[in-house]
Amino acid sequence: MRIAHVVWGMKTGGVETMLVNIINEQVKTEEVRLFIINDFVDEFIVDKISSLCRIFKLNRKPGDKNPLKIVKLNYWLWRYRPDIIHVHSYQVSKLILGHWNIVRTIHNTGNHPDEYPKMKALYAISDIVKAVTVKQGFPNVKTVYNGINIKDIKSKGQYDVNNGIYQIVQVSRLDVSQKGQDILLNALGILYHSYGLSNYNLHLVGTGDSYAMLKELVIKLGLEKFVIFEGLKDQEFIFNHLCEFDLFIQPSRYEGFGITVAEAMAAKLPVLVSNIEGPMEIIGNGKYGMSFESENVADLADKLRIVLQGGYDYSLIEKAYQHVCDEYDVRNTARKYISEYKQIVQ
Repeated sequence: MRIAHVVWGMKTGGVETMLVNIINEQVKTEEVRLFIINDFVDEFIVDKISSLCRIFKLNRKPGDKNPLKIVKLNYWLWRYRPDIIHVHSYQVSKLILGHWNIVRTIHNTGNHPDEYPKMKALYAISDIVKAVTVKQGFPNVKTVYNGINIKDIKSKGQYDVNNGIYQIVQVSRLDVSQKGQDILLNALGILYHSYGLSNYNLHLVGTGDSYAMLKELVIKLGLEKFVIFEGLKDQEFIFNHLCEFDLFIQPSRYEGFGITVAEAMAAKLPVLVSNIEGPMEIIGNGKYGMSFESENVADLADKLRIVLQGGYDYSLIEKAYQHVCDEYDVRNTARKYISEYKQIVQ
C-alpha cells in the first residue's frame, strides 16, 4: 500500500513526534512518503524518520499565494499515486486537488470541522476529541490513540529524592496560551514566598514564542535559582533522561491528548496534570497520577506542596506504566491506521 502523509511543517511538537513514530512503524510493511508544505522544519526531527520513507519539502513560506508551490505538491502526489493521503492539520486538504482517499487525524478539541466532509475517514487521538467531533456532527469518527516508543524510554529504577531536592520537569513548546507554563511558575512562586518551600528545581524543556515572557516572570517571582530553561532537546535525549527527574508536570490550558504525559508515565515518573480532558484520559481520571484544577494557581501550589512534602502515592507508578504499555504503544497505533486504510481502499 502507498501512503502519503501531508503536513504543513515538522517543528518540534507532539503531533510531529507522533508522526515520526508512526511513519517509522508503517515503513516496515508499507510504502510511505512524507510531504512537508512549509519551510517550518526542525532537521533533527526529520532526521529521526527512517530512510525507507522518502521526504518531499516544498519550502513554501507561510501565507505565500504563489500557486506554483501547490501545483508542485499535486504533481508529486499525482506521480506517486498514493492509496491513502493522511493529513494531520487544518486546511491541508484544501491544497490537494483531485479525487483521493484522504483521511484526517484530529489532534485537538478546538478544531474547526468545515473540511471534515471531504474526508474518507476521521480519526481522533483520544476519546474526548472523538466526543467533541461527534457533537460537531460527525458520528463516524474513530479513536486511534497516539502512540509512543515505550521500548526506547529508559525507566526510573528508584524513587529516592536526592538530598530532598525534587527535580521537576515540564516538556513542551514554550507557549503559555496552550501549555500554561505561567501557571506553573506562579504556583512555585506561592510555594516559595508563602510557604518557604525551596526544595525543588524546575527544568523547562523546549523552546517557543513565550520564552522571553517566561524569563521575565521568573525574575519577577524571584525564582532565578530554581528554574532552568533547558532549551530544545531531541527525542533520544528526552527518552534517556526523563527517568532522572522526580516529578513531571503538565499545566496545559487545553490539550487533545498530551503525549509527553504518556512518555513520563513510561519513564515511571510521578505525574501531575491539569484536569482537562486529554491528560485526564491518559491518567485514568486519577488512577495513574495526580491532577489539579485547570488554571487554578492556588490548587496547583497545594498539590505541589503535597508532593514536595513526600505525599505522592508512589503505588500509582507501576500501574501507570502498565496502562501506557497496554494502551499507547506506537506499534498498536501504526497497525490500527493500516487496518483502517485497508478498509477504505477495499
